[in-house]
Amino acid sequence: MGNTETSTWSFGQWAEGNLELAAATAAVKDLPAMADIVTEFLVATQDPDWTAKKLAMVIAKDPAIAASILKVANSSYYSFQRQITSLQGAISVLGLKTLKSLVLAAGVKTMNKRFGLIEKLLVEDSIGSALSARAIARQAGGLDPEEAFLAGLMRHIGKIAMNNIAPEDYTEIIQGVYNQEGSLADLERKHFPYTHSAIGAALLDSWNLSPALVACTLFHTDPPPAGALDIETERLLATVNLAGTVCQHLGIGQRQAEESLELMSNPCAAELGLDEEAAEAIVEEVSGAFEETRQSFLGDN
Repeated sequence: MGNTETSTWSFGQWAEGNLELAAATAAVKDLPAMADIVTEFLVATQDPDWTAKKLAMVIAKDPAIAASILKVANSSYYSFQRQITSLQGAISVLGLKTLKSLVLAAGVKTMNKRFGLIEKLLVEDSIGSALSARAIARQAGGLDPEEAFLAGLMRHIGKIAMNNIAPEDYTEIIQGVYNQEGSLADLERKHFPYTHSAIGAALLDSWNLSPALVACTLFHTDPPPAGALDIETERLLATVNLAGTVCQHLGIGQRQAEESLELMSNPCAAELGLDEEAAEAIVEEVSGAFEETRQSFLGDN
C-alpha cells in the first residue's frame, strides 16, 4: 500500500453531488468483508512499533492465507537461495510492502461468497493485473513496484463486489458483453445504480487505502477530470491501464487470449516511456510468473 497520498482530490470530494458514487458508497456497507485477519493485519501495520513476529502471529490465524504467503515467498519468482519455512522469516525477507501486497492478494479470494468459473476468472484477472502492473513499474521506472502491484490487484475489485451483491445479474452482464449487447459500463448501469469502477473505489476508500489507489480504481476505465491527479498518480493510472492490456494479450482472466493485441498499441505505453524491448520483457515476466502465483493463491481451482 503506497504511503504517498498525492492525488489532488479525495474520494469524498469526488463523490460530492455524484449520485452514482453515493449509491456505491451505500452499497459497500452490505458487502462481505475480507477475511478478518486481513483487516487485523492492515491495522497492525499502522503501528510504528510493528515487528515481524507480531505480524506473523496475525497472519497465522488464517492457515489458508499463511500457506499462500509461504508458497509465494518460496516461488521461483523471488528466487531466494534458501527455503523460507516460517512466516516470520518470510516477513523479514520480503519486507512490509511486498507482504502487504501478498496478504491483500490472498484476501481478495476470501471476498467471494461462492467460487465458480466467473469467480475464478475474476481472481485470476486480479492476480494477473497485479503482476503486470508490477512488471510495468519496474520497466518504466519512477514508480513503486509494490504500490503498482496493489493498484493492479484492486483494478477490478468492483467486479468482485457486484458479483457478490447480485451474482445472477452480474452473470447476465458478462454474457451481454460477450454477446456484444453493449459496453460493460452501460450493461452494469442497467442492473446496478453504479459501475464496477465506482463501487470498487468506494470499497477501497472504506478500507482507508491511499487516494492514489482509489483514483486508479475509479478512473481505470474513464479518464479523470483535467487536473484531478498529480503526475505520479497519472503514471500509476497509466500503469494500471496497460496492465489490463497485458492480461488481454495473455488471456489472463479472459475467455481467450488476444495475441494480436500489442502492448505498444496502448497509448499508456508511450506515456510511460516504454519501447518494444520493454514490452516484450513485461510479457515474458508476467507469463512466467502467473501460473505459479495463481497456484499459490487458488490451488487446483
